[in-house]
Amino acid sequence: MKFVHFWKVGHPWLNLAAIFPLLWLLGAAGTAPAQIQVQRTPLQLSPTDVFPTGNEWISLPDIRAVDGALTTFNVLSMHHRGLMQVQGDAGAPVLQPYFTADGKPLEFRNPSWELIEYWIPTGRLTVDGLEATVTWCAPPGSRAAFLRMTLKNHRATSVDVTLGAKAAFGSLERVTYVPVKLHGERTVAMAPWVDPAEVFSFVTSDTDFAWALLHPGSKAVITMPPNTSVPAVDASRTVTLAPGESAESLFVLGAGIEEFSAAHYVRALRELLARDGADAVIDQAAAWLKARTRTTGRPDLDMLMNRNFLFTELYAWGRTIDTEQLVGVTSRSPRYYVSAAYWDRDAMLWSFPGLLDIDPPMARDALDYALTTQLRDTGTHSRFIDGIVLEDGFQLDEAVAPIHALAEYVSRTGDAAFLVSHQSALETLRNRLMGRFDPATGLYSSLQDPQDEFQVLPFITSDNVLTWRALLDMADLFKRLNQPDEAARMVERAAQLHDTIMAHCAVLGAPGADGPIFASATDGKKAVFTEMPPGSLMKLPTLGFVSQDDPVFVRTYQWLHSSGYKYSYSDEPFGLPGSYRLPFTTSWSVADHLLLKAGHDRALKILLTSQWDGGIITEGVDSATARMDQAGRAFATAAGYVAHTICASSCTDRPR
Repeated sequence: MKFVHFWKVGHPWLNLAAIFPLLWLLGAAGTAPAQIQVQRTPLQLSPTDVFPTGNEWISLPDIRAVDGALTTFNVLSMHHRGLMQVQGDAGAPVLQPYFTADGKPLEFRNPSWELIEYWIPTGRLTVDGLEATVTWCAPPGSRAAFLRMTLKNHRATSVDVTLGAKAAFGSLERVTYVPVKLHGERTVAMAPWVDPAEVFSFVTSDTDFAWALLHPGSKAVITMPPNTSVPAVDASRTVTLAPGESAESLFVLGAGIEEFSAAHYVRALRELLARDGADAVIDQAAAWLKARTRTTGRPDLDMLMNRNFLFTELYAWGRTIDTEQLVGVTSRSPRYYVSAAYWDRDAMLWSFPGLLDIDPPMARDALDYALTTQLRDTGTHSRFIDGIVLEDGFQLDEAVAPIHALAEYVSRTGDAAFLVSHQSALETLRNRLMGRFDPATGLYSSLQDPQDEFQVLPFITSDNVLTWRALLDMADLFKRLNQPDEAARMVERAAQLHDTIMAHCAVLGAPGADGPIFASATDGKKAVFTEMPPGSLMKLPTLGFVSQDDPVFVRTYQWLHSSGYKYSYSDEPFGLPGSYRLPFTTSWSVADHLLLKAGHDRALKILLTSQWDGGIITEGVDSATARMDQAGRAFATAAGYVAHTICASSCTDRPR
């Protein structure tokens, strides 16, 4: 295919800003792109849908299905303890692609979309004999992303076409849970030392943040208030296409802590594109993505599983632009209602198993972050990305989460050096856990339950089963550390706790149950019978505490799925047990049932019937319709948990 390329290479020598992306290229594909069979999968979307892409540095969380426009983008900032989100003007996109033909707008509306290796979106639409495409790609390792636009002339005559993009800097928001608009001066000017590009600045006493748009081969018109409501750029290029000829334009987007860094991040990616071409850069990104996918042998299940594997790696984890540190968050998408904060349970029990399935080195780095930056307040409800407490309150499941992750990592990888280097962290976690032991009952207490709510009864069954598992995990870890006495002590404590849970938490009294079932919580005397989906009783067999055929578990399963339980939703086509806090079928319940003989088929039906959030896992779905829960969209840590359980139950390939 013949392309008219809209760029010129300015300098043939290598600059320092290009080194990191070049190292990524060498790591992902060698000195020459390897020939791989790229997976392209149609993406079924409605016109009102948005979908994400991005890499460890930059998130593009809400690309519009209707026209390929980028609504917002964000980066992580340690200084601001969350996301720095760039908005367009008054709800309009921050970057709007457009086409014209013979001076008239060429409407790019409701294109068909496909994903390259489950992550790189391409929209395609043919209008009046002109085939238009829009592709968004954030190559791994690059501190920037690019928009690729193409037009091919299928007409019998030549046509003058324009490929352009309009950028606007409407506001800058800090996001931790909710967006908070930052106050400062927003400006736009020619980018320093980089051409053709513009840089948008956010200035308080000094430049606090900047982002740049580079557009090789295109000319830009800059507008500023009072002529326009916000700083804006319109970059475009017009060319004449003969019949059968194609044109391509590239727009490179990146953000930094000030103007020079932002401009040179986009320059480095532009140089990669100039040297290798957009096709090769996309193929190299696809190779990186492909290395992190698994297969069940079913295309529909692979699509759901792999999109969410990648979403948990690239949206539950990322690097801050000001310290370059890897950090973990609930989600880098502002569409999730408690985005951009760290929770031990979410990171280590939900996202981490998915990382370990597809990218063990990344899992190692994530675990290191949990055992260093976040260690001081492990077990506290939630924290900012620098480890400072956000929401106070002790949660037992959060306290044991890093222990589970460490044990699973060492078991899967045999990385003894990592264990030795984090021995003191393990001892800290052990001591904190021992501080929750109640000698009167033999159980371990929590202030808040797995639903993040205050629990009057301090001993939560699922949390104590997690603690039982953590004690056995620590026994194995201390044995590997050549501490046999401590390992034996952990085994003894685990055995005692198992007996205590069965004595205090498997009790009579559930309305309509024909024998003892597992209560959700107790104080050692009275108990409450309910489900807590993020810490479901359905996990007990998976954790190895009881078998699926254990009489107490069977009765518990039957009761939670019966009309005797108010939130069972057993009479709904897509119903699984919920709770007062989560009155719908949750993604955790779907995942946990997928691993049970009795629940697998129903869970699989729900997984494949729901559209979720354009294929990205949400907090749950309506039990009657399988439509997604609106508040819990773009849930990156839960995405890892669901993807992991899909793979655990159905993958036909071997783990990485």
